Parts: sequence; structure tokens; C-alpha cells
Amino acid sequence: MPEDNNSEFVVDPADGTGVDDVYEATLDPGGDSATDSAAEAAAQSATDLQAQADQAVTDGDYASAADLRGQAEDQAAQAGSTDMLDGSSSADLQTAAADQQTAAADEQQESTDAASGDYAAAQTDAQNAESTTYDADTTAGGTDHSGTAYDEAQNEGWANWDQETADQDQATADSYAASGNADDAAMYAEDASSEQATADSYGAEGQDGNALAETDPSSEVAAAGSDAAEDAPVEEAPAEEAPVDDTSADDSAA
Repeated sequence: MPEDNNSEFVVDPADGTGVDDVYEATLDPGGDSATDSAAEAAAQSATDLQAQADQAVTDGDYASAADLRGQAEDQAAQAGSTDMLDGSSSADLQTAAADQQTAAADEQQESTDAASGDYAAAQTDAQNAESTTYDADTTAGGTDHSGTAYDEAQNEGWANWDQETADQDQATADSYAASGNADDAAMYAEDASSEQATADSYGAEGQDGNALAETDPSSEVAAAGSDAAEDAPVEEAPAEEAPVDDTSADDSAA
């Protein structure tokens, strides 16, 4: 019998198993299926959380947005990709939320100062609130909500101007009264009273929460944001509030 040096695998026709069948049976194509499924689930969760964070930003709720975005980032890390994330990071949203709290405190202080008649301080408070609100919206990528604080700052600015004018008129009235010039004293006292009433009216309108100070948060005028100080009322009298011409008065007594 000739020597058989053939080392090939021999098919056993008895069970119908061939070489290819045996080789394929040794593979485990589904070995990572559990890992893939977990990654897909994490990616879907990250996508859903990102959508919720985006809605919170649209609503102006940056604290909730920061929490949701943080969860989305955790899920994205488990998925092994950040492709499903967009917009501001959780760190940026936390900064925006902190700025919102600061702006709210400024607005509360503005109302307190306005109610006490300190319109200069109230104007500064409102300007700070406007600037900080604008910064928060910019950092979060949200809608500009600084318009209301802008209006409040404008009203408090006019209140401050009228208050200063009232004080000057009253000082002049007192001076005329001291010199015995009753007519001019009465004229300036009347002017002071009128200016004070105007100041108090503007001050009330500028208080946070007053309906007259509300404005469209997406208005163009609100986009001034951090340049609030440049938009403060110019320290000059409106035409209808120009100082009374006192050329006929005896200024020597003042």
C-alpha cells in the first residue's frame, strides 16, 4: 500500500461536516453585542437629554439646562462619542445660571433702592442686572432677556435726574426765602415739588416687576447688554422739563 503523506483535513461524509462548516462554527460574531447595545442606549439617552437641555435653554432655565447637559455628557462618555451633543457645555451653563442669580439679586436691590428714593443707586443696580443678564444669555446661547432691566435702568436714570433737579430747585427756594424774596422762593419751591413728583413716578415705573418696565426680551434695544452704562440717560433736561427762566428774579439773594 503506498504511503499516505497527505495531512489535509478529511471530510467525514458520515456527519456531513465540511472544513468550512467547522471553521465558521468556531467564530463568535456576536461576542461584543452586549457592549454595542449599551453604547447605543447611552448614545440615545445622551441625545434625549441634550434635547431637554436645549429646551431648558430656550425657556431661560439655565440651572436645569446645566443639570441636563451634565447628564448628557455622562451618557455621551459611556457611548464613547460626543457627536450627539451641541450647544453650551454644562460648565458654561452653570456659569450662566450663577449669573442669573446675581442679576436677580441686583434687581431686588434695585427695587429696594428705588422704594427708598435712592434713584442713583437704583439705576446702577438695574444696569448691573442688565449687563449680567446679557452675559448669562450669551454664555448659555439663549435668548436675550436683558430688555426689562434695560428699561428699568432708563426709568431710574430719569428719576435720578429729576431728583437732582428737585434738590437744586429746593435749595434755591430756601436761599430766596432766607433773603426775604418770597415770590422767587415760592416759584422754585413749586418747581422742586413738580420735579420731585416726576422723579418718584419714574422711580416707581423702574422698580423690578412693574408692568410698565416689561419689554420684549428679543427686542433690538435690549441687545445693548454689557454696554448698559453707555446707554444711560444723558444728564440733560427733556424739553418739557427745562428749568424755569428766572432772569426776572433777583439772583443776588441766592
